[in-house]
Amino acid sequence: MRLFLLVLFLLLGLAQRLTVPEEVARSQVIRKALPAVVRIQGTTPTPSQDQVVGTGFFIGPSRIVTNYHVIQDLASITVRLANGRTLPAERFAVDPGIDLALLTLRGGQAPGVLAFSKTPTRELPLGMGVVLVGFPYGQGPLASYGILAGIGPLEVPTPDPSVGAEVGEYLYTDAPLTVGNSGSPLLNLQGEVIGVVSDVVGGPSGIGGIGLAVPAELVAQSVQDLERFGIPQRGWLGASLISLDELPPVLLRAVGLTTAQGAMVDQVEPGSPAARAGLKGAGRDAQGRLVALGDVILAVNGQAVKDKAAVVRLIARYRPGDRVRLTLWREGRRLEVTLTLIARTRR
Repeated sequence: MRLFLLVLFLLLGLAQRLTVPEEVARSQVIRKALPAVVRIQGTTPTPSQDQVVGTGFFIGPSRIVTNYHVIQDLASITVRLANGRTLPAERFAVDPGIDLALLTLRGGQAPGVLAFSKTPTRELPLGMGVVLVGFPYGQGPLASYGILAGIGPLEVPTPDPSVGAEVGEYLYTDAPLTVGNSGSPLLNLQGEVIGVVSDVVGGPSGIGGIGLAVPAELVAQSVQDLERFGIPQRGWLGASLISLDELPPVLLRAVGLTTAQGAMVDQVEPGSPAARAGLKGAGRDAQGRLVALGDVILAVNGQAVKDKAAVVRLIARYRPGDRVRLTLWREGRRLEVTLTLIARTRR
């Protein structure tokens, strides 16, 4: 018996020596994440049958994080837990600006939960190993592995520009992911969530594409707001914008603008920070045609802006009570206006 135990001990030791430490860490992360990840499915208002639509994960006993676009058009939502049980869930709060939704599980509790990393986004080292766990094509839960390939803004258009418009920068990864992975947790090798998978650019990741994840730093802030207020509390102008490159050049030249870099204020919402700061919207005739330019935003706190998306992303970095300086072009001259951000109104 002693000889058997000795041989077993030696074999286990040999196995450990032959296992790369990163493989051990990766395996432990996957094992920890599996109980916390759920398959989200639901029906549309005119359903033909239940359909698998994405992934989510528990951050509390009954609270699930997923993408807003996953549940956006669903009339009913159910989730399948790691133990195979299928239970109903309902929307708790949503944040389309960063493509985030919180769900509440009904009739059960989480078999496992995941925590957000507290490491600031800009301190995440490029090339670090990352793991994601989800339901590609509805199968799984399945895990994949890759690296953090980059951090930065999204430069290509998205199918719905209103969803995720306030994400200033994404995490990019080459970890394979595809349809059904939306809402998957992107994890570091300590098992912490560093991002929430939202999309793939250029095709399935690892097959001519690259995966995108909303940074945990931004998600955690939004979760805190949604839990407390029911709505996000990021910076908000309260004005609709039009990118200058969408406007006729003749209108720009008429007010002395020689650049197409910037965003025009089209309409100003009453009572908004834009209205309180005196921003001027565009003039339109009875048919809604543009006849006079509104204020043109050239920079936010000294940082030049390319288009309306850049303005929204920069403003979204701030919180209610913050003061933000806008560089404007109005009636042929440059001026600066300072506005104070306020909490968004509940809709």
